[in-house]
Amino acid sequence: MNNSLGKVLGIIGGLIPLVWIGWLLYHFVGVGGGTAEGVAGIGLGPTVIGLSIVGLLFALPLIIKLLRATTGVNRVPGASFDAKLKPGEVAVEPAFDADAAFANYMRKRDAGVTGDVSIDPVESEPSAPFAPRPGGFGRKTV
Repeated sequence: MNNSLGKVLGIIGGLIPLVWIGWLLYHFVGVGGGTAEGVAGIGLGPTVIGLSIVGLLFALPLIIKLLRATTGVNRVPGASFDAKLKPGEVAVEPAFDADAAFANYMRKRDAGVTGDVSIDPVESEPSAPFAPRPGGFGRKTV
């Protein structure tokens, strides 16, 4: 079980409102004579029900944190370090080569191809009454 200081403080922080709400519920039930009829008889029924609902809402994040801490489940699958990497290693990702992209653009431009070359504009667009928009990036053609 991998417990860090942040996880432990998060669990303790989740317990504080639950202890406070639990003490209030204990106090109100004690004032009502220790029975649900006594609590309803003195008019604290809605207060106790509301505190119970708020207590359940505060308990949900704590329950989720406890389940994650005990089972070791991450928030998002794959969000942890790569299993192939050892602690301290840095993953090298292939970088984007802007010069190669520009050279590719210029080669296509010299060949007369403009715009998105992955689709054929004749097949993808039905005959339209207006002229197609010019493609490409950079300066406007005159």
